[in-house]
Amino acid sequence: MRSFRFKLIYVVFLLFLFGWAESNAQSGLTFNEFKSKLEKYFNSEMLDDIEKQIPQKSKISVWGWDVGDFSGDNYPDLAFSIKILNEKRRNVYVYLFVDLDGYLQLVYFDSYEYLELPLEIGVSIHNNKCSITQKKKNDYWTYKSYTFDNGIIYLAEEYSSQSIFGNALETRIDYEKCEYKINLDYFDARKDKFQTDFLFIPSYPRSKQVFKGYPVVSTAGKVDYVIKGSYYWKGEEDASMRIKSSFDDQYLYFAINFTDDNFIPPECDKCVGDFFSFWFDFTPYKSTLQRIFKQAGNKFIPRSNFEGSLYEIKVFPGDFLDKLPYVASVNSSEPLDEEQIKSISKIKIFVTKEDSTNFVLKVRFPFSLFGYERCPIENEAPVYIGFNIVYHDIDNEFRPEQETLITNSIFDESRPSTFGELVLIPDFRKFSYSKNIFLENIINLLEGFGF
Repeated sequence: MRSFRFKLIYVVFLLFLFGWAESNAQSGLTFNEFKSKLEKYFNSEMLDDIEKQIPQKSKISVWGWDVGDFSGDNYPDLAFSIKILNEKRRNVYVYLFVDLDGYLQLVYFDSYEYLELPLEIGVSIHNNKCSITQKKKNDYWTYKSYTFDNGIIYLAEEYSSQSIFGNALETRIDYEKCEYKINLDYFDARKDKFQTDFLFIPSYPRSKQVFKGYPVVSTAGKVDYVIKGSYYWKGEEDASMRIKSSFDDQYLYFAINFTDDNFIPPECDKCVGDFFSFWFDFTPYKSTLQRIFKQAGNKFIPRSNFEGSLYEIKVFPGDFLDKLPYVASVNSSEPLDEEQIKSISKIKIFVTKEDSTNFVLKVRFPFSLFGYERCPIENEAPVYIGFNIVYHDIDNEFRPEQETLITNSIFDESRPSTFGELVLIPDFRKFSYSKNIFLENIINLLEGFGF
C-alpha cells in the first residue's frame, strides 16, 4: 500500500510541478502568443483554421496544450485548454483538433470545472490517444483518453485514482478491449491488496444499431484468463473467444465466435469433451464498484457472499454434424421455482462451423430463468451483473487432466468479486462516448434532398 500511495502522491506532485512550470510560461497566453508557439508544428493556413473555430479570441487565455498524433495518421494533432477572461465560473474549455487532409478540424469541445486552479484540467497526447485529466476533489483524479478514427472521435480509455475511507482505489477501463482493472490498496498494511482484472460484456437492445466507437466485442484470448491448464494452453489458436451480447424485453442473447485447434465434442453429458458453462451472479447493480465492493460503515471491502442466486448453465455445442447442441444442466444456488423450471425449455442454441478451427455458438436465455418477468432495467440506466463464460477445452480425450479453462476474468466461482461482468446498456450514450463529426453535415445534406 505504501508504494502505491507514494506513487500516487508523487504523480500528483509532478503534475502540479509541471503545471507550475507551465503556468509561468503559459498562464495568461493570448491567442496570438499561443499561435506563435504552434508555428513550428503547423503552417499558417492551419493556424488560421484554428482561429476560425475559436470564439472570443481576444478574451481567452491558454492554460495548457500539447501536440501529437491521436488520429493514427502520423501527422500532428492539437489539444489545448482555455480560460475565458473575467468569467466567474470555474470552467476550463478543452478543444481537440485533428489534421484532416491538411486542414485542422475541431473534433471535440467540452467544459470542465476545476476546484482551485485551471491547471487541474490538463491535456496530453501519447500512444495515439489524447488524455484529459481532471481533479474531481482532493485525492480524486481522473483522466479520459480519446482517439479519432475515420471521422469518429470516441472514448478509448478511462482512469481514476481516489481515496475511499483512507484506502487508495485505482480503476482503469479500456473501452477498446472491454477490459476493466481495479486495485484497492488498504491503509492498514496488514491487509492484502485487492486486485481484479476482467472483461466486461456490453449488451445492447436488439432493436438499436450500435455506432462505431462504442465497445461491442470482448475477446478472451490471453493467458491471464486461462484459469486452469495454462501450461497446456498454446495461445489464441488453441482456445479463445470473441463475445457479443444483446437483449430485448424477454430474452438475453449471446453470440460467441470461438477458436479451437482440436474441437472434441462430448459423447454424453458425463463424457470428456469441449463445452461451455455460463455463470450468472444475477443481482442487478448500478455500477461496477457497487457490484464488486460492499460498504459497511466506513469499510469498503470486496464482496465475499452472493446477494442473490448464482446460476451455472452448461451448454454442449454438439458435433456440428449430426449431434445437435443442447443444455446439459442448469444449476442454481437456490431451488428453482416452477416458472424458472418451465423457462429452461425456452433456452435456444444455434451453432455453425466456419472452418476446421473456427466456430460460432449463439444462445438465447429467458430473463424468467433468473426470476425476472422482463429485462431488469430501470430509468434507462445501465445494469451491471456478475457474469462469466467458461470454455472447457480438451485437446486429448484420453488425458482429461490436461483440460484448459478460459474465461473473461480471473475467476473463482465462490467469490463474487472475481467475476467478470455483463452490462445491460439501454442507451449506449450513457455508457461511453462516440461522435461522428460529419453527422450534422450528412443530416443537412439528406434534408436538402427532402428526407
